[in-house]
Amino acid sequence: MWTINDFLAYGMLSGWSTHGRLACPHCMEHTMTFTLNYGRKRCWFDCHRRFLATDHPFRRNKKAFCKGEVETDRPPPRLTPSQVWRRVKDYPKVTETSVTRIDGYGEWHNWTKRSIFWDLPYWKDNLLRHNLDVMHIEINFFDNIFNT
Repeated sequence: MWTINDFLAYGMLSGWSTHGRLACPHCMEHTMTFTLNYGRKRCWFDCHRRFLATDHPFRRNKKAFCKGEVETDRPPPRLTPSQVWRRVKDYPKVTETSVTRIDGYGEWHNWTKRSIFWDLPYWKDNLLRHNLDVMHIEINFFDNIFNT
């Protein structure tokens, strides 16, 4: 079982900031964002066609998408849980320090902290990093309510 959260809650739970140029937690540093001409805002609308099958008609459609290009790129490499762990293991937890930015933030990563979920024994093996064990949530909730 798992929880279903919106994108902002995902950012708070995971420690990966869902704002800025590197907001996509799947693309990470391989993002293909672009800036809108008149709004000066980051856009990911046309960046995720590369996850479609190579023969999908949306990849060849120039008129329906913003850039007016055919998408030929492959999806970014999918990181294993151990690869993600090697990236975040040295980052501070939000409770350990008051450091507001980690070196390289916004340039090659969007990590803001090491999530406390990495302390769970099964978290390093999770294929979906937003899966949460309901039993642990219930136990932790009970312990916090009754201060045990």
